[in-house]
Amino acid sequence: MAVFALVERLAPLIEKEVNLLLESKKEVENLTGKLKKIQEVLMDAERTAVTDPNVKSWLKELQDVSYEMDDALDEWQTANLQLQIEGSEEVSDPWEKVISFIQSVCLCFQHVIGRREINLKIKGLIGKLDLIVQGKDEFNFLRSGGHNLQEFKRIESYSLVDSLSVHGRSRDKENLMRNLLSEGRNGVEIVSIVGTGGVGKTTLAGLAYNDPEVEKHFEFRKWISVSDPFDVIKIANLVLQADGESSSNISNLEMLLQRVKNTVSEKRFLIVLDDVWTEDRTKWEPLKNSLQGAPGSRILMTTRSDRVVRVIGTDTRQPLGKLSEQDCWSLLSKIAIVGRSEEVHKKLEDIGRKIALKCKGLPLAAKTMGGLLSLKDTVGEWLNVLESPLWQLEEATVQLFPHLYLSYNDLSPVVKRCFSSCVIYPKDTLIRLDELIRIWMAHGYLGLSGNVDRMQSMGLELFKNLEMRSFFQELKKDKYDESNISCKMHDIMHDFINYLSKDDYCLILYGGVDIKNCDFGKVRTFCARNVTQENLPSNLFSHLKCVRVLIASDCGLRELPREIGKLIHLRYLDLSFNPIIELPETLCDLYNLQTLDLQGCFYLSALPQGIYKLINLRHLLIKSRGIRSIPQGLERLTGLWTLTRFVAGRGASKLGYLEKLNQLRGSLCLVLGDLNGLEDSVDAEKAKLKNKTHIQDLEFHLTGEVGVDVMEALQPPPNLHRLRLLGNKGAQFPVWITTSLDYLRFLHIGSFHDCSCLPPLGKLPMLEELEISSMFSMKYVGNEFLGIMETSQELPNAGTAFPKLRKLSFDGCVNWEKWEDITGDEKDHLLIMPCLRELEIVYCDKLKALPHCLLRMASSLEHLIIGSCNNLYSLYGDRTGDEWDKISHIPHIDVDSLSRLGMVSINSTVFGNFL
Repeated sequence: MAVFALVERLAPLIEKEVNLLLESKKEVENLTGKLKKIQEVLMDAERTAVTDPNVKSWLKELQDVSYEMDDALDEWQTANLQLQIEGSEEVSDPWEKVISFIQSVCLCFQHVIGRREINLKIKGLIGKLDLIVQGKDEFNFLRSGGHNLQEFKRIESYSLVDSLSVHGRSRDKENLMRNLLSEGRNGVEIVSIVGTGGVGKTTLAGLAYNDPEVEKHFEFRKWISVSDPFDVIKIANLVLQADGESSSNISNLEMLLQRVKNTVSEKRFLIVLDDVWTEDRTKWEPLKNSLQGAPGSRILMTTRSDRVVRVIGTDTRQPLGKLSEQDCWSLLSKIAIVGRSEEVHKKLEDIGRKIALKCKGLPLAAKTMGGLLSLKDTVGEWLNVLESPLWQLEEATVQLFPHLYLSYNDLSPVVKRCFSSCVIYPKDTLIRLDELIRIWMAHGYLGLSGNVDRMQSMGLELFKNLEMRSFFQELKKDKYDESNISCKMHDIMHDFINYLSKDDYCLILYGGVDIKNCDFGKVRTFCARNVTQENLPSNLFSHLKCVRVLIASDCGLRELPREIGKLIHLRYLDLSFNPIIELPETLCDLYNLQTLDLQGCFYLSALPQGIYKLINLRHLLIKSRGIRSIPQGLERLTGLWTLTRFVAGRGASKLGYLEKLNQLRGSLCLVLGDLNGLEDSVDAEKAKLKNKTHIQDLEFHLTGEVGVDVMEALQPPPNLHRLRLLGNKGAQFPVWITTSLDYLRFLHIGSFHDCSCLPPLGKLPMLEELEISSMFSMKYVGNEFLGIMETSQELPNAGTAFPKLRKLSFDGCVNWEKWEDITGDEKDHLLIMPCLRELEIVYCDKLKALPHCLLRMASSLEHLIIGSCNNLYSLYGDRTGDEWDKISHIPHIDVDSLSRLGMVSINSTVFGNFL
């Protein structure tokens, strides 16, 4: 809700005692007070609005006024920015100074008039807000922290389950039974079933709880539906009642818990706590301490949140995933088609299976859809269900969404807004956290501090909050960069977001959205992906007056209209994968712009000259090969956090433009042309690349001849994790590659055509992956590659070469003939790649042998892949016998060393498992 952002926005204005648009500081404080009063009851109002249309209408009015007020503040602050930026421009020509002075006077005059207009607008909005504040008293909202009976009630669960109606959970039940019945450690163990709402956690727990083997195993069993709030007294009473004890006369919690402890202390018990929500450790620990039973006792908990799992301290976590397509159909059809004739069954099955796919493995959805279809008899009625989004089906909103709404309602207001913003992603789309954080920042969900580390940390925390509550799935993390995270969202969760966001001024051009009935003037998020230019609304950029996030990706746009500069509220602009040839200079009038995404705009050759005016720009994403230079003004954007590509060289940008951009982080690709003179070395030194300590992924793409001195001057920051050195006409590597990169974990060296040998990369202490490719002049790899010079003492880590290396790859080294082996005394006191798991050698046709020391000493090697290396082996195709016999006839490979490998692939022939 925009109210929260407004309060934060007004706070610094009060502190600075600025008159703002109102007549006094007192008026600003008065406005803030009204907004805070609304804040206090907002959570309860949002809960109530789900079932009360009058409250929903009241919230809509509040949102509209809040948005209008936010826009007015934005207009005022943007006008100030314009004065600040245009007043700071340097003019050398005397006549131009006169013109500039006249323009400044006119601009100030316009600013005064504009300020008066905005002042009147704000006063009118305060009048509207007064009426809304008065209206809230009619609904008797509870303040934050209260519980309203009108919200969706949590349904009390029961242990009894019809096992014949359960599909696809046999393996999950086996795993759960094993966790419950195993001897385990001494004392009570906690087993948690974790999954999204409606996935079947309670059903699985019930299957195990009522299993005869479980009934026989435990002396004492109790099923408790917990929900929220977490009531320790209620739970303790239920435990005592299960054992036939009465506790009605005990009001003291300490005495009650002591009796629970005495009751269960000598029994092997199973207590199920179904639907646990509390993240308050102080509520859980007293109960946990009282439940101390005999060895083998178990507490089985079901929850939607991994945060709960951490608080409670689970011994065994069992995630519960979705059903298979067939199991989903079986569950749906058992409800939808039961009692129908064989003829009707055949007519409806094909459509029914497609509807089951919409359930995406969620049992609750399959049951809901099955119940809906059981009341529909014709093919046409079933087709209507198939073709409608779930959020447009009344049955889904009544039966399915309340279960999801419980999870949603448990979120704080800002996390709710973050979740709702995911509506812009199509179903089954990969969601990248870095992109999501940029969108949250554009909407003001990460605060207004401007501190990059604080905002990034807050974004990561908000994401974890959602992920740990099962709102996201298929989470993937980059092993070298913890902030590089991607995930997906369950289709039904996506439908739920559509249901929540249908009145939130968000226009998405996919999925049959009717843009004719949209009020473009109020849209705050516009998203069009892979929509042809003909299908975009005409004069789009002149209508989106309030837009904050504008995504027009892969829409065939060849140019942007000059009107783009009038979208003064715009924070996030994604024009990726469009055939744009040129960007208008008016783009640089977007003083509030934070993110400009131009990835995949391959026809774009230059950025606007006025880019220096984008003083709030934090993310400039360009991976276009067409951009040949970056305007000098870039060096003034010292607040830039992301710059994915920078081009330097003769006739292009100067490396010195990077000097003050020390906030850069993430990935940076430096495309370097011919740079081999003294002036180039000085310019490279000026870039001060080693000071950009937040950069973790760096690529040098050398398209021309780059001198050694230039490369030495471009020493990366010491904490770099990834480095790619691609394409150099030089014959040697910079010294820093093995002397200053102690945290490097991935290295790719490629297309150094004139280099005949490799640097001593074995000295890199943290290197885990090494790729060597297209080294056409390299004929020999000697022991210097391992870091061995004359004595083993030169090796780091007490005589260990490549101490952390897990994967080594050689590709396309077509003239490589020999890989030197270690012989003599050295082999007895050296360790070579002790952590190596994968060795891949492809298209190295002249290589004749692998070093015996490598296969002998790389004790962790699991995968050996050799392809198109015709001199390294010869297979005897006319021989017969088992795989072992075949591989023993490959010359130059030590079969004894290979006997422990998990997989050997030679020329696309896979030789089994030799472990």
